[in-house]
Amino acid sequence: MGAVTATRSASPWLLLAAATLALFMVGTAIAEDAAAPGGIPPGTDIERLRGITADLRCLVCQNQSIADSHAGLAIDLRNQVIKLMGQGKTDAEIKQYMVDRYGEFVLYDPPFSASNAALWAGPFLLVLVGLWVARRAIAARAAAAPGTTLSAAEREALEARYRDSAS
Repeated sequence: MGAVTATRSASPWLLLAAATLALFMVGTAIAEDAAAPGGIPPGTDIERLRGITADLRCLVCQNQSIADSHAGLAIDLRNQVIKLMGQGKTDAEIKQYMVDRYGEFVLYDPPFSASNAALWAGPFLLVLVGLWVARRAIAARAAAAPGTTLSAAEREALEARYRDSAS
């Protein structure tokens, strides 16, 4: 009787787990179908598509490429890349198209330019300023510390005191 009771109480959990798995699989299939209207057109170079979309940042997620993101804007951007590839655009032309519309932020590795020079040089400047501040602090501490050199008379007095305490 105990085994029948355990089976009856476990079946709702088993049913819930199976339903969750089924929903996950359907959701994944829907997300993959959303990559392009009607799927990816035949003849599309998948490796090239992955390469281009991996270099473009999802503007919604900001820490994912449009290849990895399932956000609506990322799907639209992937579709735009597919459309531009179909028009015979080169990788550089496709990336420039995206930069023209969304700015350099859309690129994961933006080129060095005057407008982003502070972003490229900032970390190095912070390290240099930190080293300068540390050096000044160490020098100030060394200047504030009392001298550690003893005169000949002070040394004689210490040695005498040491000899007296040792005996």
